[in-house]
Amino acid sequence: MHAPRLAPTLNDSTDSTRASLLDAARAIAPVLRDNADQAERESRLTAEATEALRAAGLFRLGVPHAVGGSETDLATCIDVVSEVAVACPSSAWIVALSYGIQHIGASFGDAVRREVWGDGPDVAMCGSFTGHGLTATRTEGGQIVSGRWASSSGCYQAGWSAIGVPILDENDVPVDRALAIVPLDALSIEDTWDMVGMRGTGSHTLAAERVFVPDHRIRRFADIAEGASQPSEPVYRISTGALSLVLVAPLHGIARAVFAQTMELVDGGKPLALSIYTRLADSPSVQATLADAVNLIDSAWLHMSRSADFLGATAAAGQQPDMVERTRVRMDAAYACRCLSDAVQLLLTVSGASSLSRAKVIQRYWRDLETAARHPALNGGLSREMYGRALVGAQDQVSPLI
Repeated sequence: MHAPRLAPTLNDSTDSTRASLLDAARAIAPVLRDNADQAERESRLTAEATEALRAAGLFRLGVPHAVGGSETDLATCIDVVSEVAVACPSSAWIVALSYGIQHIGASFGDAVRREVWGDGPDVAMCGSFTGHGLTATRTEGGQIVSGRWASSSGCYQAGWSAIGVPILDENDVPVDRALAIVPLDALSIEDTWDMVGMRGTGSHTLAAERVFVPDHRIRRFADIAEGASQPSEPVYRISTGALSLVLVAPLHGIARAVFAQTMELVDGGKPLALSIYTRLADSPSVQATLADAVNLIDSAWLHMSRSADFLGATAAAGQQPDMVERTRVRMDAAYACRCLSDAVQLLLTVSGASSLSRAKVIQRYWRDLETAARHPALNGGLSREMYGRALVGAQDQVSPLI
C-alpha cells in the first residue's frame, strides 16, 4: 500500500514540469535507496547517489531559467523533495537546502549567476549563515575572510556556498551581517558531522583561510531575508524566511515512507502481541491509530500547500506579504513539522519495538526525522512567538529571518 498524500493543485504552467520532475525522482529512487546505508556509514552521499540526483535535474531546481535551470516554484519543489525523501531522506535534505541557497544566489544578480552557473545549471549549492572565529579585512574590490561555518549540508555535492560574513566600515569594524557567495574550491571541508540522524547529508564544516570575496558577491543579510532584490522572476522575490517551508518536505516524505513500511506489517498479517488479535488489521485501536496518523500527514500537506501556493501567487502579483502573512507561513511550516513527527510516533507504536532494530530501515527514517525536525528554521516555539506577535500588532520581532 502506498503512503497517502493529498494531490497538489496543478495549473497549466506547472503541470508538465512537476510531473516530469516527479517521474525523474521516482526513476532514481532505487539508486538512492540502495545507497542510503552507505551514505549513513560514511556521513555523506555516495558518488552514485550524487550523480543520480544530478542526472535527474534535481540540482537545478532553484536555478534560473536564464542560465538553463528549472526555476521551480515552491509548490513544485516541496512535492518533488517529498518524493525524493521516500527513498532517501538525506538526499532530499540536500536537494532542499541546495534549492534554498540557489534561491539566495540568484538574487545576487547577473554577474553572480554567470559565475555560478555559467558552465551549466547542475551546480548544487550549500551554505551556513553563522560563522565561528570570523575575521575580515577590507581590500580593494572586496574583503579577505577567514573562519569556519558548521552544518553545511551537501558541501561535498556543492560547487558554491553562501556563508555568513560581516559588513565592515572603513576601519574594518563589523557594522552589519551579510552573506557571501564563495566557490567551494576556495574553501576546505572539515569532517565534523557525526549525528544520530540525517547522517548522509554530510553537513560538515566549511573553513576559509584568507579567502578574497569581491564586493559583488556580498549582500546585506537583511536585504536577502526581506526578499529585497530586483530579479524579474517572481520566485526570487520570496523572502528567505519563507523557504523554511522547503525544509518540511523531507519530513513529509519520511512520514509517507514510514506509513508504507508500517502498512507492509499490517497487510502482512502481523499479530498484535499480548492480545486476542491475530492480525494488527483486526484491532480497532490499530485502525484508529492509522487513521490519526494519515490525518496528521494530510494536515501537514494542507498547511504546506497553502503557504506554497500563497507565496507563489503573491510573488507573481508583485506583492509583498504583510507581517501576519509572513509569520503564518513560518507557523504553517512548524505546525506541519509537528504533525509529521506525531504521525511517525503513532506509526512506530503500531509497528512495535521490533521496528527499532538496527537491522530495520524504518528506524533510520525515524532518526532522520527527529534530527531534521530540530533545525532552527522549524522551531515551533519560535514560530508561535512570531505569529502571536504579528497577530497582536507588535512592532518588534524575535528573529530577522521571517
